[in-house]
Amino acid sequence: MELTLLERIPQGRDRKFQGALEKKLQELSSGLVVNLKVMGLSRGGMPRLQVSGEDEEAFLEILRRSFGLAPRSIQDLLDQPIRKSFIQKILEQENVLLIDIGLEDPSLRVMLRAKSLRAQLFDGVHIPLRSMVTRYGLLRDFPLEVRVLSCNGSGSIEVEMSDRERDLLNEWRCLPFDRIIIQNSLESEIIEVVRRAGLERDIAGLENLSFTTHSLVCKLGTDGQGLVRRLGSQLEGVRLFVFHPDSCRNGVAGTEHNSTTIRSPK
Repeated sequence: MELTLLERIPQGRDRKFQGALEKKLQELSSGLVVNLKVMGLSRGGMPRLQVSGEDEEAFLEILRRSFGLAPRSIQDLLDQPIRKSFIQKILEQENVLLIDIGLEDPSLRVMLRAKSLRAQLFDGVHIPLRSMVTRYGLLRDFPLEVRVLSCNGSGSIEVEMSDRERDLLNEWRCLPFDRIIIQNSLESEIIEVVRRAGLERDIAGLENLSFTTHSLVCKLGTDGQGLVRRLGSQLEGVRLFVFHPDSCRNGVAGTEHNSTTIRSPK
């Protein structure tokens, strides 16, 4: 069976990330009778796999729980309407976020409307789309679990955040901890950089939002902004965003750091 994992592999570093993914897949398939081959990336940068063998069904369930599987058709999407996805683009003029849910048909548009974000995150208070994006760090390739609301004949699919995703982001707002969102990096790289930079005392935990996007939770009283330079100088090609819980309560934007300006020392 050929399938697509709901993960985004960063452009320009695909060889490194595919190698790490293959290693992870081998770990997940340990003890199972399956043949596994990574076939490359889809048009949207998602890993395509070929899986076969006696334990194929069991392994597919492991993949579904670990990464998520892309829908094969609109009907597949409607049959299982709660899906992992990734933010693709912000369309401010149309007041929507374009969402990549893994469908390969370029004629389809998956949209998360600003009014849905307001209802789920801001109690319906009128806040511009750009402000909502900058408060929560809803940047390109940020992973979101969504629920499909409708699909019309013209190829427009409308979604909202799932209850679990809404509750997660609301929890971020309510807890008094800064978070550093790190994109285009592996969990092992972040753990090593935190150790090398001597930041263990400043970090309460590391949460994996996807294979390449992670949330570093700062300890109470630690300013995430102050840790970014020490982290970013040792992480190559990453995108960093500092989430402040007060930014959602008081209308202050979080802080994005453009990864392309941060390089590892030679």
